[in-house]
Amino acid sequence: MRIQLIDTIGSECTSLDQGEKVYQLLIGELKEKKNVEMDFQGVKTLFSPFLMGCMGKLLGHFEKEVLMQRLIFCNITPDHLKTINEFIDRADARSTEQGDLQTMKELFEEDELGEF
Repeated sequence: MRIQLIDTIGSECTSLDQGEKVYQLLIGELKEKKNVEMDFQGVKTLFSPFLMGCMGKLLGHFEKEVLMQRLIFCNITPDHLKTINEFIDRADARSTEQGDLQTMKELFEEDELGEF
């Protein structure tokens, strides 16, 4: 499957709603372990809200490595690729931090229960 962003969204990929629209197109294919091509030909603007609606939601279902294997970016500018990579790295770091915080919370809760 190939998604032409210019046809699906337009040249300005800026809003959360637009990202969610692309997410809906991607999620079924990716869950079936199919590769999907996202074509950025003609895309002029790529903002974080769009990425949150699309990539952010996908990262809730897939590990970063799996997503990067199945989602193929075509005709993407170096600046857009940098924006996507930075977004994914930040999302991955937040996820790791949240996991670490949850682990620490669980450890402290266990210690408190052990004192009774």
